[in-house]
Amino acid sequence: MKHRPRPLGAALALLVAAAVSCAPPTADGGPIRVNLLGQWDYQAVQTSPTPATLAGVLGVTGQTGTAVSGALDVTETAGPAVRALNGVVSGQAPDSAAVDFDAFFDVTGRRHLGTLARDTLQGTWAEQSSGGELRSGTFRAVRRPPT
Repeated sequence: MKHRPRPLGAALALLVAAAVSCAPPTADGGPIRVNLLGQWDYQAVQTSPTPATLAGVLGVTGQTGTAVSGALDVTETAGPAVRALNGVVSGQAPDSAAVDFDAFFDVTGRRHLGTLARDTLQGTWAEQSSGGELRSGTFRAVRRPPT
């Protein structure tokens, strides 16, 4: 008995191939799982080694697959001392809820590990300065509405 190809199997294979091809192309081979592009109101608290607060804007201007890039511009207040910090941001959003990025205010990066819930990023950060001092704290960033 001779079997003929089943049209349903071929149609299903074509449908699966079409669905897979609908994912946006990316340089890192993965689809964009969450859109982080835009401006975020950023606030952070430094808890170690000395207390400080930071406030400013996180701007995510590039996203390709899971990779994100941008800038972080903040004002740091530590007691009576106030200083501006500006740096490049580079990192990733490996899934729809996790973020992992560095803000380079200095030679070393200030690593941020956090989660995304709706339009809010929050988590912890840590940095070991070029002089060996370890700084750490928490952060929160809320997405600004598009203008």
